[in-house]
Amino acid sequence: MVVGSLCSRPAVSVPTGAPISDVARLMRDRHVGAVVVTEGGGDRLRTAGIITDRDIVSAQLARTADLSRLAAGEIMTRNPLVIGEDEPVDGAIAHLRARGVRRAPVIARDGTLVGVVSVDDLFAHVARELIEMGEIIARQRRDERD
Repeated sequence: MVVGSLCSRPAVSVPTGAPISDVARLMRDRHVGAVVVTEGGGDRLRTAGIITDRDIVSAQLARTADLSRLAAGEIMTRNPLVIGEDEPVDGAIAHLRARGVRRAPVIARDGTLVGVVSVDDLFAHVARELIEMGEIIARQRRDERD
């Protein structure tokens, strides 16, 4: 299984100039904990950074500025981990663990943004795999009784 089949599509994203108050509202409305900050336009969006709900709180505390006066590009995490849509799940887990992050933008081969993969997505996948393995054991036991 590859990350592209598990990630949330399309990614929730904002341009670098978006006010943080708009980013926070978007996160609330879309029920996400992170937003990808993009450069480019149309369907050729490229990842410039990522903003988490924690980044917004930290920026507010550090800058004591009105969130409508801060832009996404000012507080985003630059050079975030990005994962190719063809990356196997175990590779994605290893990359997230190595960087100590819970989410990563997913990109196509040409570098355009296609989605976001989260630890939650990967947990759900692994859980389904474990259930299927458990069913193998249960079936084997049934077959042995019959």
